[in-house]
Amino acid sequence: MSASAPFDYEAALWGEDDVHPQARSIAAFRIHEALQWLPHTGRVLEVGCGAGRMLRALHEARPDLRLCGADVSRAALARARARSADLELRLVEAPDAPLPAADGEFDAVLLLDVLEHVSDPGAFLAETKRVMRGDGVLHLHVPCEGDALSLWRWLPGQRGPRSLKQRLAGHVQRFRRRDILALLREAGFTPLRVRHSLHVLGNLADVGAFAALAARSRSDGRRVTTGDLLAGTPDVSGRTPGGASRMVRAVDAALFFEARLLARIPSWGLHVSARAAPHGDG
Repeated sequence: MSASAPFDYEAALWGEDDVHPQARSIAAFRIHEALQWLPHTGRVLEVGCGAGRMLRALHEARPDLRLCGADVSRAALARARARSADLELRLVEAPDAPLPAADGEFDAVLLLDVLEHVSDPGAFLAETKRVMRGDGVLHLHVPCEGDALSLWRWLPGQRGPRSLKQRLAGHVQRFRRRDILALLREAGFTPLRVRHSLHVLGNLADVGAFAALAARSRSDGRRVTTGDLLAGTPDVSGRTPGGASRMVRAVDAALFFEARLLARIPSWGLHVSARAAPHGDG
């Protein structure tokens, strides 16, 4: 990680809110993209599964797949088990530690918002390839905050350990889109499908979301995540989301439609499905 204090993954939990594959949300768009090249049957590993929301959504969409999740957070894995007792879950000892899997164990691997958290992405992709069968499929989503199309690149004070993305989300990389494609090819992967999200509305919404997270973290005295924003706060009856939550969900739906309409147009939210070269050929 960086020279600053390590990000506390036990204090910041992602993935407790539910995602439905048919929903109109940016998370559902990510599920849609992940499904495009997944095998019809077989074992699929999600690295960085958090509290399991994407695993639950994938199981809803493709109950034929045998799913396994891995994460660095014991607290997140405990929440995932509490929500779905039959999930297969494994602990990763550190963001850059070897994956807890045998060589060639999985037919596909998902890295959704993971690569920006590791200090050596090339080595991490090589480790990912190790646990895949020879012609397995890797799908990843990466926010490329160093790309010219990202608003984060142009905001003052948003580099280094004091940036909102590093402090509130543990991002230690600021990729450009071409960096990701080059890293994949160097690790022995051939891109099959490239799509994009987080265009104009996505840029503004992401910056706004992290500004809101920073404000809530200061006022609550605890670390909060984007999942907290989506979950919202119940009203006084305890039954319905408040107005702020409804607004957040309306924005989420707008991001979904923007991504569906503009998916082929380059942006800084990068979705790539890639096939691994047979071991020894990469």
